[in-house]
Amino acid sequence: MAGSLIKIDEEIVTSAVASVTLTGIDSTYDVYMVRFNNVIGTADNNSLALRVTESGTQNTTANYDTAYKGLNATATFSNIYQANTTAHLINSPVGANPTYNEQSNGILYIFNANNSGEYTFFTNETVFLNPFSDLLGSQGGGVFTSASAVDGVIIFFSTGSIGNGTFTLYGLAK
Repeated sequence: MAGSLIKIDEEIVTSAVASVTLTGIDSTYDVYMVRFNNVIGTADNNSLALRVTESGTQNTTANYDTAYKGLNATATFSNIYQANTTAHLINSPVGANPTYNEQSNGILYIFNANNSGEYTFFTNETVFLNPFSDLLGSQGGGVFTSASAVDGVIIFFSTGSIGNGTFTLYGLAK
């Protein structure tokens, strides 16, 4: 990457919260990056997901499409895809079992976010431990199929809360 990463927002979770909101997406940068580390949920078998915010309000419409390759260290690879859902799926079920140190780590890039004439696109790469202590990864992306100005993202688990983790939003300097 030609530019530098400029830190815009960071949330560090040390006790259970329903979601994490990262704000500061505007026309300053063309590409934004979200990095999440040591993310642990409070419930087993739940998926990490993302929604966008517009004017600070979470968009919960069925305008999210996701597709990625699931990479499993102990089994075959899989194709995961969803269309017209209410959130972008970041990764498959992970949990909160301390015996297995289940956690998610990854990087998500966001394109066209503040361009109200374009859809917002995501690419993501993750690595995580599932409830069976299997090492998994994913690589893929998605799209928010509404031409609108996005100003932030909300990350949450499909069930339960986020019990731990660091979430950082960066802008990629032009």
